[in-house]
Amino acid sequence: MSSSPNGASGVERRIRRRSVHRSRSTAVSVALVVLALVAAWIGTESVLRAVGAAPLLADPQTAVDTALRPDAAFVTIAEVIAGVLVVLGIVLVVLALKPGRQHRSPVPHDRGAVIIDTRIIAATAANAAGTAAGVPDGNTTATSRGTSTEVRVVPVSGIAVDEGVVRDAVKERLGQLDERFGRRVKVRIAEQGTLS
Repeated sequence: MSSSPNGASGVERRIRRRSVHRSRSTAVSVALVVLALVAAWIGTESVLRAVGAAPLLADPQTAVDTALRPDAAFVTIAEVIAGVLVVLGIVLVVLALKPGRQHRSPVPHDRGAVIIDTRIIAATAANAAGTAAGVPDGNTTATSRGTSTEVRVVPVSGIAVDEGVVRDAVKERLGQLDERFGRRVKVRIAEQGTLS
């Protein structure tokens, strides 16, 4: 199996991509089932008309004639159906264009595809910040998205927290997971502290 310059084979790249991006197969399956049901209904009605049997829901020729000379009830039904189709179309377009990224990040590893949940990255950053700031665990929170991490520290009253020391500690700890995670770290120190 050939490997790319960064050491990941094609299979590993696909595994990482599928683990990081949300699947759109459910939306596609629902759209195909609806399309198949509509096609089956039209085919069934056409066959029933050809053999002279009564229609299941509506005779296709009657539906076409009614569409060409609509009455008020038909116009209302057509508007409702059109509205539902527009909403369905918008949902499908949004699903198709939306990146569909999950809260996960790939980490390079020489033994295979490694995916890490961003909540683990955030917890690691919060832990490093709490240790560097000398505050209890509940006084630090962090969020992580892609390669950006933001840490919020609530200091203990009377004890100053050095933002630079906290930032360096978080960068170092995240850099141990993957150097990309430690690149963009933002630290916010709360103005009001808590009692120890």
